[in-house]
Amino acid sequence: MRRLTVAQPEAVEILVAKILVRAKDNPAWRRMVLATDRAHRQYGEVSAPDFRGFYHGLLTGYAVAVKALQGKVTASGKRKT
Repeated sequence: MRRLTVAQPEAVEILVAKILVRAKDNPAWRRMVLATDRAHRQYGEVSAPDFRGFYHGLLTGYAVAVKALQGKVTASGKRKT
């Protein structure tokens, strides 16, 4: 599997597809689907690079939220107590 970077439009399409598949199995994801769909639509409609960058960043944040909901986010280091 090839890794995608933030600047690739293909990464946005894959993220949206993953969220839609996940939402079919879990009704609790509906809010995530609505937010992602709205950001995805805006991402496709704007032409200014700054605005596209904003929506791409928003979608990247949603990707992190998806990983967290899947339990795939781990701490970067251990704290000493």
